[in-house]
Amino acid sequence: MLRFFENQGLRFKILAGYISIFIVTSLIGGGIIYFQFKSTITKNIQNELNNTTSIVLNMVRTAANVSIKNYLRAVCEKTKQNIEHIYQRYKLGQITEAEAKNEVRKIIFSQTIGKTGYIYCVNSKGVPIEHPNPDVVGREDWVHFSFVKEIVKRKEGYLEYDWKNPGEENFRSKALFMSYFEPWDWIISVSTYSDELKGLINVDDFRESILALKFGKTGYTYVIDSKGNIIIHPELQGNYFDVQDGDGNYFVREISRLKTGHLTYSWKNPDEKTFRKKIVIFNYLPEHDWIVASSGYLDEFYSILKIVKEIVIVSVLIMLTLMLLTSFWLSTLIIQPLKALMNQFSIGASGDLSMRVPVKSTDEIGLLSLYFNNFMKKLETYNANLKTEISKHQLTTNALRNSEWKYKSILGRIHEGYFELDLNGNFIFFNFSMLRISGYSKKELSRKNIKELVDLKNSDGFIDIIEEMDVPRQKSRIVEWELIKKDLSTCFTETSISMLSDRKRNQIGFEGVVRDVTQRVQSQKELLLSEEMFSKAFQCSPSGMFLANIENGKMINVNESFLHFTGYESAEILGKNLMDLDFFRNKKEGQRLLKLFKSEKSLRNHEIEFCKTTGEIRQGIISAEVLEIREDMSILVALEDHTKARHLEKEFLEMSEKVQQKIAFYLHDDLCPQLIGIEVLTEILKQKLKKELPESAEAADKIKILIKDSIQKTRLISRGLCSVDIVTHGFDSSLSELVGYVEDVFGIICHLECDNSNPFTDNAIASHAYYIVHEAVHNAIKHANAKNIFIRFSTRKRKSTLIVRDDGKGISYPVNGKGMGLKIMNYRARMINASLDIKRCPKGGTMVIFEMESDIKKLNKD
Repeated sequence: MLRFFENQGLRFKILAGYISIFIVTSLIGGGIIYFQFKSTITKNIQNELNNTTSIVLNMVRTAANVSIKNYLRAVCEKTKQNIEHIYQRYKLGQITEAEAKNEVRKIIFSQTIGKTGYIYCVNSKGVPIEHPNPDVVGREDWVHFSFVKEIVKRKEGYLEYDWKNPGEENFRSKALFMSYFEPWDWIISVSTYSDELKGLINVDDFRESILALKFGKTGYTYVIDSKGNIIIHPELQGNYFDVQDGDGNYFVREISRLKTGHLTYSWKNPDEKTFRKKIVIFNYLPEHDWIVASSGYLDEFYSILKIVKEIVIVSVLIMLTLMLLTSFWLSTLIIQPLKALMNQFSIGASGDLSMRVPVKSTDEIGLLSLYFNNFMKKLETYNANLKTEISKHQLTTNALRNSEWKYKSILGRIHEGYFELDLNGNFIFFNFSMLRISGYSKKELSRKNIKELVDLKNSDGFIDIIEEMDVPRQKSRIVEWELIKKDLSTCFTETSISMLSDRKRNQIGFEGVVRDVTQRVQSQKELLLSEEMFSKAFQCSPSGMFLANIENGKMINVNESFLHFTGYESAEILGKNLMDLDFFRNKKEGQRLLKLFKSEKSLRNHEIEFCKTTGEIRQGIISAEVLEIREDMSILVALEDHTKARHLEKEFLEMSEKVQQKIAFYLHDDLCPQLIGIEVLTEILKQKLKKELPESAEAADKIKILIKDSIQKTRLISRGLCSVDIVTHGFDSSLSELVGYVEDVFGIICHLECDNSNPFTDNAIASHAYYIVHEAVHNAIKHANAKNIFIRFSTRKRKSTLIVRDDGKGISYPVNGKGMGLKIMNYRARMINASLDIKRCPKGGTMVIFEMESDIKKLNKD
């Protein structure tokens, strides 16, 4: 096909080229316009349906919120009126205040809001005064709840918040209306879960507004529940859960299952003969179990595409006709002048160099004619000058001989040695540099043979190479050999040697250029020695070592210690990607280390967890350096197995905790009872002194106070030393006790901020987290001379963050972790797969940041 096209005329090529390009571009352009227009219409359809669905969803939610708010307000205002009526009876003296409050209590506790809602009262400090649950009354810690703070702040109005009762898994939306009764400092609060009051919603309030929303010709909005019951629809009623579309799909079931999204199905109205595709976009209102949907027929939205398609086809046909007419006209303008020019070329090719083409235009054809005339003119001139050049050839030959003399003169001044030999190897010519390299004089070297200057033991067959060279190939060879100088010392040389021939290409000897490379050869030997020493040190090192390419991670070399540590065979590792091996326990940690190698170029004493081929997890410390090997960046890594050391650290930590518990039990069960006995005896002594020595009774009373203070501090110390069931007790409560202990024992102000979350399900994990905070607080007390300590604990997006900050002198840089306390903190963090960062604050002090995933599994007891 390509050969056929090449053999056709220029007119055919122009027409075929233009038509092909036009058809391809027209098809591509028309397709792009059609599908882009279709995509735009589809997006507009989805946006319109989404907006309509959102409007209806907000309309329903607004109606629900207004109904709930009005209902709670009515209950609250009625309750307040009853309280004011009873209070007036108390003011008139008809009943006592206690009787009045008792009547109020009966009224508010007898009412149920929804299924589980109730009425309660708190004072302006956030303390519950009246509550259906007696255990809640009088709890001062209620003020820590965010919704209680908002109640105390506003005292009047409507409030929504999320709440989870004990035993429930998820938070639910709760609504509250409050009113302030100033005489008794009561904030009357009527609250219930929002989903329990969904029966208050009157669908007729917004039915007409929803049905009024239209799009396209027949598009509309409707509301159903998750069981397929129609709540609002322009025409249909009843349950359509099991209805099928034209393809037999249960599309209502699918909408009820998805609850939120979009769906396409086929549907036929009663007055229609065929099914048509329909799109529906729906959203879910969970508090009422309603699904709000907006739907319309696709053919109504895409009707404009048919018009666009017809316009594109007509436009292409019109443009194709114009293009064909234009192509015929252009080809005629070009081909006729070209034929006339070709005739003139044929005349000039016959040998008439004086022929010229008339120039009739200034276009490309005219320029081509002008260039042809210039070419013929120059060709005629070159023909006349050729004879003159031949006559000057003899002069050129003489000049070439002079150039040869100059060439030899240059050879005499170059730094490299140059020599020429006859066929027997005798020197027939050499330059000054050759004399300097060999140490001979001109007279002495002219009597020498090349064999006398060659150290035959260390020259790799240099003489054999010369004897094997022949004339036909005329190729030069580069060889290295040891040259024996006049003083019998040797030097390493690099020689480019080739054949020497006469003008008839007959061999008459050899020629060569010699360069002294002694220094380079010695450097290579030293480099080989250095590489050998490195290889032996690499293989004999007790640390596990490997060499890998830093770009693709492929293993280049490993030593025996690394194979012993990991259990691999060298054939299993070499050439493999480090990340493809099960070496790093945490793949993400391994990828982070490779990025760190590229940026930092070195790493020292970094702790990792690696796996043996048996699946055993080991703890190790790695150090690394980035090297350049053969223009490739590689990394040399040394690994030390510290598993036994980590086990010893674990045993030491467990032993330390046992000792702490033993001391705590001793303080609580032995020392505290003795101090209590001393307190009792001091009280007896005080009573006796009051009778016999009244002036000494005051001193005994002071002793008793000091003993009580000692008992309290001893209990606090024992509680701080002995861990409790933090999961049951609550992590925030454990932190609160730690704060109280620090303030009571050391007199340092300690601020605690918690979000009341408790992400721990295993007490061992919670204990490690608690003791990290404990150690950070005691470091701030003992080493930082802090006056204020700030503790913040929060859980967001399944990640728990705990920050301990002080205003002390700050930790010294670098944080090398030499202290036992810092090592224990890092060890505890590793035990629960958490991250620990200790750094100096910009404004002074130290900050300890502890982060972990909230859904941590239980620790492996092995």
